Amino acid sequence: MVTPSPVVGMIGIGQLGLPIAVNLIRAGHPVVGFRRSDREAFAAAGGRVAHSPAEVARAADVLLLCLPDERAQAAVLDGEQGVMGALTPGKVVIELGTYRREFKIAQADRLRAQQVEMLEVEVSGSPPMVADRRAALYIGGDASLMERCRPILTAITEHHFHLGDIGSAVAMKLIANALVTVHTLAAAEAMNLGVRAGFDAHRVAEVLRHGAGNSAMFSIRAPLMAARRFSPAPGPFETLEKYLHMGREMAHSLGCATPLFSTAVPYFERAIAAGMAQEDISAVIKLVEDESNHRVDGENARAR
Repeated sequence: MVTPSPVVGMIGIGQLGLPIAVNLIRAGHPVVGFRRSDREAFAAAGGRVAHSPAEVARAADVLLLCLPDERAQAAVLDGEQGVMGALTPGKVVIELGTYRREFKIAQADRLRAQQVEMLEVEVSGSPPMVADRRAALYIGGDASLMERCRPILTAITEHHFHLGDIGSAVAMKLIANALVTVHTLAAAEAMNLGVRAGFDAHRVAEVLRHGAGNSAMFSIRAPLMAARRFSPAPGPFETLEKYLHMGREMAHSLGCATPLFSTAVPYFERAIAAGMAQEDISAVIKLVEDESNHRVDGENARAR
């Protein structure tokens, strides 16, 4: 007798949640989901649209939460037609959002009091990487629970790593996004150097990604920089912003020197202040180019 796939609930089917839900549907999992608006793509992919978080929680065996911040999470958990009043013992919650470690631990404790288990899963990868099943999952929580959830995790991506207790996954995610920040600024610096050395921008992006200087961020962001394709944004500044703050706080609490991250962060903060929040972070090259222009103008002025 074939055991039916567990019903997967998905609250938060936006830029990141939608490709996760689509991967689950393609793997054969029945998925019921909720989002306040723009649910057409989810329904078109084969998802069943629910009309409240509570409806999703009641229908699902395993509930995935993919919300942008702690405030949105609290509203879904405890608001009208919220999750906490609808969960029953034996269900599993997979927390995909990036929040403070203390917030996650408190959430896990609340769920445990209702005999509901929680797995912390941080997604490292842009929405296109998630769609192509190339993202990585950083996982915190009970290892045996992870094994029970493996079919669902594998439907999302083959790359998952158990790191320890609840809170360990968010720590690794912040480390990863510190590298995203540094590597994106480094890619912008390299692209600007290449163009000013007389090369076509597309040629720089093509050649460097095949050599020792390549990085994941160069491969993803350099073509966007060359094409000046900053919108629609696969990874906007406004999404990265909270990781900048959380990463800086974690480094400070651990007493870690972060010379490159500390240098890079102000560029991204300046981009947000300049009204670029919804552009892709590859647009940081505009600040590097602007600084280069000012330097040339200053040298020309001194020469006169």
